[in-house]
Amino acid sequence: MPYVSRSDDGKIIGIHQEKTDTANEFLEADDPELVSFLIQMGQQPDGKQGEIHQELAASDLEMIRVLEDLITTLIDKRVLMMTDLPKAAQRKLSKRYALRSKLTDLGGIVGQNEEIMLP
Repeated sequence: MPYVSRSDDGKIIGIHQEKTDTANEFLEADDPELVSFLIQMGQQPDGKQGEIHQELAASDLEMIRVLEDLITTLIDKRVLMMTDLPKAAQRKLSKRYALRSKLTDLGGIVGQNEEIMLP
């Protein structure tokens, strides 16, 4: 490895372990162009996030809210009891519920388009 496939304009668009019809050019693992491609795709060795990692991190934040809403729905429908969850999960959910309650309480004071600044 690695054999690379390229776009019509010569940019690396894929890497493969073995030679294929579309990936017949071998590059050394430390080739600057290959390293640049891997960095862009989220494979950075220095710990910095690449494009894919950044998208996953943003998606994680959205998924947290989805899971919170799912858990709340299951509790409301009595499919799940709060006490069924581990103590750590109960504490975290209770803290988030309290924070959301504070935001709701501020809703009447602060306009919808205004920013809410919490301490």
